[in-house]
Amino acid sequence: MGKRWTLEKAGAEPGPGLHPLAGARFSVFANRSLFTAGLHPRNRKQRFIGWAAQCARFPFALYESIKWGGAIRREKLDKPPVFLVGHWRSGTTHLHNLMSRDPQFGYMTFAETAMPLDMLGKKVELGRKIIDDSLPETRGYDNVKLTLSEPQEEEMALGNLNSVGYYNIYYFPQQMEKEQKKALLLEGATEKEKQKFEETYEFLVRKVSYVKGGRQLLFKNPSSAARIPMLKRLFPDAKFVYIVRNPWPVFCSSVAKFPRLMNAFAWQDWDGIDFADFTLRNYGTLQEKYLADREELGLPESDLVETSYEKITADPVGEIGRIYDKLGIENKEEGLKPIAEYANSISSYKRNVHTVSHEHAGRIQNEWKFAFDEWGYDLEPPADIKVR
Repeated sequence: MGKRWTLEKAGAEPGPGLHPLAGARFSVFANRSLFTAGLHPRNRKQRFIGWAAQCARFPFALYESIKWGGAIRREKLDKPPVFLVGHWRSGTTHLHNLMSRDPQFGYMTFAETAMPLDMLGKKVELGRKIIDDSLPETRGYDNVKLTLSEPQEEEMALGNLNSVGYYNIYYFPQQMEKEQKKALLLEGATEKEKQKFEETYEFLVRKVSYVKGGRQLLFKNPSSAARIPMLKRLFPDAKFVYIVRNPWPVFCSSVAKFPRLMNAFAWQDWDGIDFADFTLRNYGTLQEKYLADREELGLPESDLVETSYEKITADPVGEIGRIYDKLGIENKEEGLKPIAEYANSISSYKRNVHTVSHEHAGRIQNEWKFAFDEWGYDLEPPADIKVR
């Protein structure tokens, strides 16, 4: 994976020049960069480049909205969108990368989620070249490849289009609790913000459908594990795949990603923030919300299928075939062929090795016991995770 990121290294090394908010709606970027308290001098260059990008993009984004906005709003989804959801580091990215190899699916790429207002026409090529030149080889906290054409979750795009978005916890760590509750539960959001968020999500889905020529859409977004009722209301035919993983590696991997994300994204100081404590509480918030929604909605397996990271890694083609059967996804045999080829191509992927403290191990076993019980995982840590 290259160098090991720590919070100290994250603060000492400069972040990348481009920040995701450079691709945001002008009003979102202006509000965040001008009226957020406690912005750190370390990121002045990022914000300056962001302002330059906003000024350069504004007329083209306006042109795109005027030329294609009406057609996007009228776009009909001929096939139900499929949403891949589950807690961060549970395998949503792996499952997304596998299923997106099926050519019948349309999905958001990194370029599109970074610049959701700049998807159409020749004008986008220069902006994408600039972003491509600034991208690292991998995500930095794991060995997953990062390119503009790779599948990417829509959460960055949502946060670039309105005031609600989970990525705000990385941009503004001093407001982490507030941004988390607003993004996952819409707690603290005004009625206007709630309405805007729903309208934004619906418009984004229709825009992706328009850009992808009406193909069946495949989305992946851990945050939307807490939004299934909303998405089912916006898209009554929507299908969901919920993926789980042994909670031990989920905790370790979730905590380990924060240093790299703070280096790349944080516009505020993160000193004094206990990311392990946040992860422990955040897991409960998301999983308990999902379980409550699952109970209340009572969705049939034709609308909601549960799988696991362990099943996907052990037999990707067989398990994805089962998902296709349950959800009624067409062209199964044709779709599984490129999925099998991709699975074979990444068989040498190396996973990170983690340790966990005795204190955190105790909290995992106590506070996450409901998840161990619900999905049948052993309460003791696996052999490749050391408790010290």
